[in-house]
Amino acid sequence: MTVTIKEIAKLAAVSPGTVSRILNSDPTLSVTESTRKRVKQIAGKLNYENNREQRRKSVATIAVVTSMSEQREVDDPYWRSVHQGIKQAAKQSRVTIAGIFRLTDGLKDIDLSQYSAVIVTGDLSVSAIRQIKKINPNLVLVDSRDRLADIDSVNPDLAEMTERILNEFKQSGRQHIAFIGGINERIDLDGQIKNRSKDPRTIAYEKWMSQQQLESNEILGGWSSAAGVDAVKALLQQNKPCDALLIASDVIAIGAIKALQESGLIIGTDLVLASFDDLDTAAYLSPSLTSVNLPQHALGASAVSQASELAQSSRTWTKWVTIPSRLIYRDSFQKNE
Repeated sequence: MTVTIKEIAKLAAVSPGTVSRILNSDPTLSVTESTRKRVKQIAGKLNYENNREQRRKSVATIAVVTSMSEQREVDDPYWRSVHQGIKQAAKQSRVTIAGIFRLTDGLKDIDLSQYSAVIVTGDLSVSAIRQIKKINPNLVLVDSRDRLADIDSVNPDLAEMTERILNEFKQSGRQHIAFIGGINERIDLDGQIKNRSKDPRTIAYEKWMSQQQLESNEILGGWSSAAGVDAVKALLQQNKPCDALLIASDVIAIGAIKALQESGLIIGTDLVLASFDDLDTAAYLSPSLTSVNLPQHALGASAVSQASELAQSSRTWTKWVTIPSRLIYRDSFQKNE
């Protein structure tokens, strides 16, 4: 099991940055000799020296910075899968993941310049992304709302898949299409919310409805199942016709299905429904859920590959990678043949 600087810092009651500087023999660090000795003793007991030797054999040491709190990852398995994909790809590529640093915990004591590259997951403000870029130019964004001309990124085809589903809804004869989505919080490096923005699926829905000269009917809120229940209740209170419903994630859809069924609506008949993520539970819901299989592990693997390449080469051009997804048809919506 890999021992992290953060674990040593917790046992030594000092910051991760202090641990890093002590273990790297930083001559400018001002700490007491007892602190220096304590940190090295703990690192030795945990065989941290062996981990450092392993990192020397690695082609790159990469830090992952995320805006996602641990609770958000519990509520939204999408990001947990992305991070798992990063870790698995690193093991297969002789890349060391130094740690997943959460903005909610603060980056004050984390020196991102010491790593070969940085992978950013989640919704950071543009100013925060720019600050990280200044600290470490080898930067890759995963599923970012922004595509910046000088920064690598890897994204799923959310907008394209949203348009495809809407077109298939229309081809099946559905005209009153509603959308339930989540609001993304853009985070600064201090962990504070800079602003809130619409998800690419929301933007694609609004654009498509406008092009079709149809009235948009969207409810935006959180990313939990409880938010799905609340969104459906809000939709039903509007008393507007709705024969198709697109939902931004399976987690939200689980709550939405519960609320729709409690209202007496028959999913697949009274209205059709599709979602995103293709969680394992999607096939076992009643009715089973038509959902977009998003390649979270592939996103993580591509990010590791791009970050490793940046760290080892003098590449001067930017890579924007789009990983295609798949629509898995189930009982909640079947495509007309």
